[in-house]
Amino acid sequence: MSRNSLLTIIVCMLMVTHLTCSQKELNNVFYAQNTLNGFSNAPKTPQEKARLLKSIGFDGLEGFGYKDYSALKDALEREGLKMPVNYVALPFEADGMLNDSVASEIKEMIAASSKGEILYFPLQSKCFKDDKEAGDLVVTRILRELSDYAASYGVRLCAYPHINTYCETVAHSVKLARMVSRENYGVSVNLCHLLRVEGSEGIEKTIKEAVPYLFAVNICGADDGDTKQYGWDRLIQPLGKGTFDTYGFTKLLVDNGYSGPIGLQCYNLKGDVVEILKGSMKTWEGYKARYLNEK
Repeated sequence: MSRNSLLTIIVCMLMVTHLTCSQKELNNVFYAQNTLNGFSNAPKTPQEKARLLKSIGFDGLEGFGYKDYSALKDALEREGLKMPVNYVALPFEADGMLNDSVASEIKEMIAASSKGEILYFPLQSKCFKDDKEAGDLVVTRILRELSDYAASYGVRLCAYPHINTYCETVAHSVKLARMVSRENYGVSVNLCHLLRVEGSEGIEKTIKEAVPYLFAVNICGADDGDTKQYGWDRLIQPLGKGTFDTYGFTKLLVDNGYSGPIGLQCYNLKGDVVEILKGSMKTWEGYKARYLNEK
């Protein structure tokens, strides 16, 4: 073998090693959900929230509808943080029309969003809650129209599966994404609702089917077992707490190609906000190190 051939082989091997290492990184944007009010010392203003999360090491904070949207976005940007997702209720009924004020607010938030940001919708409907076949036809027309509007801004949309809403399951969210059939419309997954509504059994199949459409994920500590019977105190815990393998869930996502933002579910958490968020961030950093070092 010539010297040049040997050098070529060595270079190729180094390139493959580099690519393999790069693929092993867990570098998803990590944000906090904007549900911090349960903490005894919860930050109140957009500025307080942004400064706290920046000091702990989060990449951003979820928006929570139209209220304080502009002030929160400005505060986050001043700290160099992102609003990767915005939680926006989307009610619809038999006429297939959005309320004018809802439509106006959603479109205003889309226009003000940065390219790549996501609006996820807990879908709400009284008349279609028990008639998904008819309801899907109505809501997908609305979602298609909003997706077409959002496309020119580079903004993405998706349903937010949530217990006791029109779309409760990841499977239903995937079905809607296929029906809407727009590149900027997809799926989100919230671990606590997945466990509460669908359970932990078969979770690998659920995630693999969702990943091609998946835009956003929220995780937390939780207990495993008969999760459909558990209350939120067992299904929403600080990251690193509980018996459910949240690291394994995160690894499943990334191993199957998910590279989007991952949020920390904070709903109804109690105690000291700094202590709990710092503990969750320490766990997240541990996840990153563990993922990088695994064979």
